[in-house]
Amino acid sequence: MKNTLLFTILFAAAVSAGAQVTPDNGDWKAQYVKMENTPEAQLMIRCGDIDNLNFGWEPGFTPFSGKSTPAHAYPWDRDKRDTLGFDLIQVPSSDGTKDEPCGGDGYSGQRNALRDTFGRSQFPFRIPLHLPKETAITSASLQLFVDDFQAPVFCSKFEVTLNGRRAPFIEKAVNALNQTGPIGKLITIKVPADFLDSLKSPVMVLEFDDKTTGAGDGFAIDFIKVLINPKAVAVKQKGTIKGTVIDAATGRPVIGAMITLSDGTQYKSDAKGNYTMPAQAGLAVVTIEAKGFPEKSFTVDVIAGEVTQQNFDLVK
Repeated sequence: MKNTLLFTILFAAAVSAGAQVTPDNGDWKAQYVKMENTPEAQLMIRCGDIDNLNFGWEPGFTPFSGKSTPAHAYPWDRDKRDTLGFDLIQVPSSDGTKDEPCGGDGYSGQRNALRDTFGRSQFPFRIPLHLPKETAITSASLQLFVDDFQAPVFCSKFEVTLNGRRAPFIEKAVNALNQTGPIGKLITIKVPADFLDSLKSPVMVLEFDDKTTGAGDGFAIDFIKVLINPKAVAVKQKGTIKGTVIDAATGRPVIGAMITLSDGTQYKSDAKGNYTMPAQAGLAVVTIEAKGFPEKSFTVDVIAGEVTQQNFDLVK
């Protein structure tokens, strides 16, 4: 009760002062926020301020609506108050070590400037957790506001580690993104059960790097949220995806295809290959598994309160 009363007082004071403070996210200007029993989760930990890489948000725009930001200019001046890694163009470590397989983006032009300034062009994200000892972790999700990942275009292959361990559940998501613009977008990723113990560490370290291809695929991340024991997603934060899973060679529907969202929820296509599924607003990474087809991942824009029509074409 004391925590609730304290947050209510702080919330009212911040609103009256014109600050952006919300029950789900706390003070958007803060570099680090830790809150108990939010509308989203038993415990929410956020690192990085919510400010669209220092560009700010257009009037009426919220990053949690699922909409992409308008395209923005680059490079931008880094706010030195930002936690290192956030709101900063990063360029994979293999860029410049060999010929770029599919060209490069404008962000990759910052490679040498980053190395001159910091001695490297790629930076880990360190998120202090320090969970109460009594916390029993039954589930968890990560929310990331990501910018300009374009693996399908530039033939990059990002490796992601969580506390030094390869995290294929995150790799699958970021390697499916095509954020030309550059534009920013929210993605939500469920943490698998065998990774939950990683969240008991005092600090969670996430690292995104392409160490092998030489691709010039720069990227940026505005903020990362860790949701411990997340609650059901509110209706206002959901959209719907519907469409048909199709055999691209024959044009026929694919029946019984397993459709998995990055938040861990699963659905199957019906007898006509159709599906309808609610999804959290943001960039949904959808993985399709069907007999006779290789697994394939797609990205779909999910807008809160709207229906997105999306067919999935599978190739043998």
